[in-house]
Amino acid sequence: MAGVQARIPFKSRKKIFIDDQDIGSNENEDILNIVSMPKGRSLKRHNNSNLKDHLQEGSPEKISKKSTCLDTKSPKNSKECIKPLTSREKEIEWLDNFLTQNLKDEQSASLYISGQPGTGKTASLSYILNLSKFKDGFKQVYINCTMMKSAASIYGRICKELQLQTSGSTEKACYNAIEKYLNKKHKMILLVLDEIDQLDSKRQSVLYTIFEWPALANSRIVLIGIANALDLTERTLPRLQARCSLRPNTLHFAPYTKEQIINIFTAVLANEDKGNVFSPVALQMLAAKIAAISGDMRRALDIGRRVIELAKRTKFTVNQSVDNMMKDASVTVELKQVLEVLNDVYGGSRKMESDVDEGFPLQQKLILCSLMLMLTKGKVKDIMMGKLHDVYKKVATARNIAPLDIGEMAQVCSLLEARGALRTGSATGGTRARRLRLQWDRSELAGALRDKPLLASILDDVKCLTN
Repeated sequence: MAGVQARIPFKSRKKIFIDDQDIGSNENEDILNIVSMPKGRSLKRHNNSNLKDHLQEGSPEKISKKSTCLDTKSPKNSKECIKPLTSREKEIEWLDNFLTQNLKDEQSASLYISGQPGTGKTASLSYILNLSKFKDGFKQVYINCTMMKSAASIYGRICKELQLQTSGSTEKACYNAIEKYLNKKHKMILLVLDEIDQLDSKRQSVLYTIFEWPALANSRIVLIGIANALDLTERTLPRLQARCSLRPNTLHFAPYTKEQIINIFTAVLANEDKGNVFSPVALQMLAAKIAAISGDMRRALDIGRRVIELAKRTKFTVNQSVDNMMKDASVTVELKQVLEVLNDVYGGSRKMESDVDEGFPLQQKLILCSLMLMLTKGKVKDIMMGKLHDVYKKVATARNIAPLDIGEMAQVCSLLEARGALRTGSATGGTRARRLRLQWDRSELAGALRDKPLLASILDDVKCLTN
């Protein structure tokens, strides 16, 4: 996702969330939101985000079901996004041609989209699906599979989205209702399954069943699966490769290159008339570092925000007063400020006390404390996202704090990674199977957390470790 001026245009309108002060979004939860959302379920906005002032068209996060619209720049009556993602024009054109051809011929097909987090998969697809020809031509169903309690529960969710009547709530009843519907005459269906690797099961029966639907006679369904792994269909679903009718098309989103990251920053800043915020050498350094490590545009934008914050603080120190600073609102990010933030994120010493004290959101603190609790009291070496979420939920609930779901927590972990606190592994086995590793010094972090009564109590709360 990332790259980033388009935003997912389904239902309510919101700006992309690039402030790490509060997170309500996950790399992809019910973002298309085909069915109506209950009133009042909108994501909070923060007006104090420094990067929002400069990079309004930021990274499309893997977004929760609460965040449903990406198009904040278009007029209120606009029905389509103004323009696609910068540096993803080829992929968007391919998607457009693929869907247009299948819609025109009224034929079924399947597509697997792969790419690491922050490469624009979901945002590009969302831009395409918001075009009126696809909104009118398809009955669109979007499901984020991280919300599924089990692989088989996907059938019940599809029935709900298609508003199908079932003879019961069991897996078999829902499956039969879907098969019966596909054999009837119906409008072309576009089924999008984000984080499809979450449906991984022992015999892959659910994944095989879903990918076989387009091969059914007169099924009139276009299936699009999205995940991080490049070879998911070949590795986990080898039988699909044996039959041409079942073999899905594939589209890979490669990590952003240095030039693409520069182009995105330049386009976004120019659109906000802030083209001189970064000095050329500073932008070159930032883009080169991100491209060399991950090519994740969300990471680049988060680091860019932090660099701009640092530049503003530096300018305030020089001006000595708010009045003087307001008279000269221009801010220029220099190389030394980029290097300082990159050193914080990718190595070097830190001041733990200031990190915990200054502008550190509560949910991030709770997740760090839960991680420390598992490392110190649970005596585990490998921390999995799913297990951390289980412990974190108990920690938050015990303190009357509403916990984030696992998708939203994954987004917070991504922000912690951008701060250099964590390292997250690939999501080959799904979000819950993603490995986490603490990057900060454990003893220093424990000392900083124990200075805060609330956080210190979590570090000793072994009850939250019990099953």
